[in-house]
Amino acid sequence: MKTLSSQSDGQEKLRQFLASKTTERLFSWPTCHPSHPTGFCPCDQAWPATMWFYFKSTLLLTALKLPFNTLKIALLRWSGAKVGRNVFISTEVSIDPAFPELLTIEDEVMVGGGARIFLHLFNRDYFQAGRVTLRKGAIIGAAALIGPGVEIGTGAVVALGAVVRRDVPAGKAAIGNPARITSLGNYRTPEPQPHE
Repeated sequence: MKTLSSQSDGQEKLRQFLASKTTERLFSWPTCHPSHPTGFCPCDQAWPATMWFYFKSTLLLTALKLPFNTLKIALLRWSGAKVGRNVFISTEVSIDPAFPELLTIEDEVMVGGGARIFLHLFNRDYFQAGRVTLRKGAIIGAAALIGPGVEIGTGAVVALGAVVRRDVPAGKAAIGNPARITSLGNYRTPEPQPHE
């Protein structure tokens, strides 16, 4: 188990990371098993702050399940996410409520139904948080998973169900689990078939 001094050093570095005082996109710190209080989760704070976190999280996660796009965008901005213009977020989307200030969604982005965007994770012996950026015109397919620290480039496409743990360059597509990067020319949306 890590020492108290080590954990408080990590918590201070996380605060600096969240306040954008570093240029890194990914923050990692060794920690104990997440079944014990680590100090990295907003739920480890004093009870008034913990209750406020759970209230905001419940509000955001509930809104993301609904079909009201304007409400979703407003709540994401209120929570600290940077959201551009003409963004569409479909129903049943899940965006990690723990650190919404790490999320940037630029103009003209579309996020498909059931997509999940993770801004932090715990492993058995480390904590990780990362900035996720969806650049202008990116499309995130239904049921896709995007991990912390990932940037989806301008006009890039994340295919249905893709699991993305690394950057997707501008104008490229991410397909599969784990996602492999391919040209958009190889990624074709099926043409609608006439009913017979």
